[in-house]
Formats: sequence, C-alpha cells, structure tokens
Amino acid sequence: MYKRARRRYRARGRDERRKKALRTAVWILMIVCIMTVCMVMAMKTKASQAVAAEAKAPETVLAGRKESVIIAARDTASKLLRVGEASKARLEEEAARVIVIDAGHGGMDGGCVFDGVLEKDINRQIAGEVVRKLRDRGYKAELARQGDDYVEKIDRAAYANRNNALLYVSIHQNSCEYAEVSGIETWYGANRASAESRRLAALIQQETVDSTGAVSRELASDSELCVINKSHMPACLIETGFLSNKDEREKLCTPAYRERIAEGIVRGIERYLDPDAGA
Repeated sequence: MYKRARRRYRARGRDERRKKALRTAVWILMIVCIMTVCMVMAMKTKASQAVAAEAKAPETVLAGRKESVIIAARDTASKLLRVGEASKARLEEEAARVIVIDAGHGGMDGGCVFDGVLEKDINRQIAGEVVRKLRDRGYKAELARQGDDYVEKIDRAAYANRNNALLYVSIHQNSCEYAEVSGIETWYGANRASAESRRLAALIQQETVDSTGAVSRELASDSELCVINKSHMPACLIETGFLSNKDEREKLCTPAYRERIAEGIVRGIERYLDPDAGA
C-alpha cells in the first residue's frame, strides 16, 4: 500500500512538472511572438519613414535650389545696380570736368595762309562749333584761347593742367608743297598719357573721316608738339584738312563742312568717354 501511494505521488509530481514546463514553454512562445510582432512593426515603421523621406527629399532639394536661384538673382541685380550707379557717377564726374578745345595759332600767329585764307580763322570757327556741340550734350567745354587772342603754347597746356581738364584737343589746318595732297591727320603725344591719347586720337580721326568723307591720312605720335606733350591729360592734335589743296580749302571755307568736322570730333570724344555710345 505504501508503495502504491508513493507511485501515485511520483506520478502527480511528474504531471506537475510537465504542466509547469508547458506553462513555461507557452510563456516563452508568447514572448517570442510579441517580440517578433514588435520587430515587424518597427521595420514597417522605419520603411514608411524612409519612403516618406525619399518622397520629401526632391521637394527639399527643389526648394533649396529655388532659394539659391532667388539669392543669386538678387546678388546679380544688386551688382548690376552698383555697376550702373558707378557708371552714372563716373559719367557725371567726367561731365563736370572741363574739356579744353584749342584753336591753334591766333593773333599775330596766323598759321599757314593760302589764297587769303588764314589757318587761325578756320581753327577758331571749328573749335567754337565743337565747344557748342559739347555743351549741348551736357559736357563742360572751354576754349584755350578766346577770339583772335594769341596765347603761348605752353600757357594753353598749363591752363588745361590747372583746371584738371578731362581732355585736350587742339585743332589745326595742314599744308604741303604738293597741292594734290589732302585729308585728315591726327597726332598724339609721347607723355605719360600717351596710351589714352592714342585711343582718343584714333577715335577722333575715325569719326571725323566718317563724318566728312575726307581722306584718312596719318595717326601718329610726335614728341615735339608742345600742347599735347605738356598737357597731363589725354590729348591730341587734329589737322582737319590741307589749305594748300584748292578743293579742300574751298570746303573748309563753308560752314556746312566745318560743322561736319566739328560733329566728327565731338563723336570721337563721346566714344572715348563712353565706349557704348558708338555701339
């Protein structure tokens, strides 16, 4: 009897252990299932966030690019405005400085004379027209000599230097032992402003030839010409025609032809001061 009771007790013990092991296994299984579900949900959430981020990224990139373009456009507009203001200020400053127009010779110095036509008179008439046209365009322009006064060459250059002149242009007539020679020559100095003087001379030569239809002769440097070498600013000397040539002399005696010469000189000056003026 004792043995049978012990066997029953052992049987019950084995049953309890089985139940306990089963419960433990069930709990473990439940925990594993819960963990698996959580991992799956976490992976799905992460994947959704990644997709959303990818979908949003182009919008962010485009927004960034748009902002960059706007900023760049503003910067460009600002730079152009500053350049425009600087250019305007430069032109206003230049317009405030005097342009000296020198009518060559004068007074007791008549220059070359042919058939009663004096160079000094033709020079003065052309120079006066140049000054008038420059003033009409808003520039400050003055004559190096007034009326038929005689002024020493060195004093003409000194006048321009004292007034911090913007440019100096001397107007003359030419002559030659060969009566058939005609045309326009322009000379520039060999002083410290020679590079700019050459550009000024070239533009005045070109525009005056275009305006008159005259022959284009020399564009050259000369270190002996006083007024264009003693002046500190860009300067040139234009020989607008040959009084020794009958046809050219007759043209130079007409107001219409002198006006065309003056217009060419002024256009050359304008192109020098504002390169866009000839565009």
